[in-house]
Amino acid sequence: MILLFLKSIIIGVANIIPGVSGGTLAVMLNVYDPITEKIGNFFLVDRKTKLSYFFYLLVVLIGAGTGIFLFANIIRYSITNYPKITVTVFTLLILPSIPFIVKGLDYKKKKNILAFCYGAIIMIVFILLGLKFGDKTAGAVTIQLGKGVGFATSYLIKLFLCGVVAAGAMIIPGISGSLLLMMLGEYYNVVYLISSLGSSLREKSFVIFTPLVVLALGIGVGLVAFSKAINYLLRNHREFTLFFIEGIITFSIIQMWLSI
Repeated sequence: MILLFLKSIIIGVANIIPGVSGGTLAVMLNVYDPITEKIGNFFLVDRKTKLSYFFYLLVVLIGAGTGIFLFANIIRYSITNYPKITVTVFTLLILPSIPFIVKGLDYKKKKNILAFCYGAIIMIVFILLGLKFGDKTAGAVTIQLGKGVGFATSYLIKLFLCGVVAAGAMIIPGISGSLLLMMLGEYYNVVYLISSLGSSLREKSFVIFTPLVVLALGIGVGLVAFSKAINYLLRNHREFTLFFIEGIITFSIIQMWLSI
């Protein structure tokens, strides 16, 4: 269990760096299959097996949470003081991961090219909508915490949905959940929330717990809901799914630079 905990810390650190896939690290550390199998079948097994699954996943959760919490402060500092340098580093991390996602697949196949284009079009539309209707949510969390007031219901709903989507990305090797959060305009807010947890506890300010709990619930729902769906897509429509994701990620770099 100690080895599993240490591996989970590494996976947690990977999940908070845009462009670095926690799923890929899980594969490299030989824990990807056990994790996805236990998440996907948790509600289908008998009580005794469910209990063993629970303790296994609890160790993974605590380890990943530890890695995220420790690294969030570093990310927060770099974003606050060196935003352009930080985004440049993120970009350099993302670029090598783009060809890795479809490594060994036929990129000349018409079906795969169309899948890439579909993903690219969706991302371009997302960027244009953000430019026209976006409210620059990065920094909103800082303002709310500074006022010591609660968060709007609409924002909490968005945060929940972001957690669901990011969780789905976390379990796909080659895909970065943090990158998806950045695309959705919530990466910097989430980093700020996590890195502020320690200081909020010291000051006995509990307003920060509401968005964190909502995000955690979204991630939990996403892990359960997407584990089977994603496994199905990757088994039955692997090339199309990966090239579609490839198109989204390639054009998400533009969104990342627009967010600073």
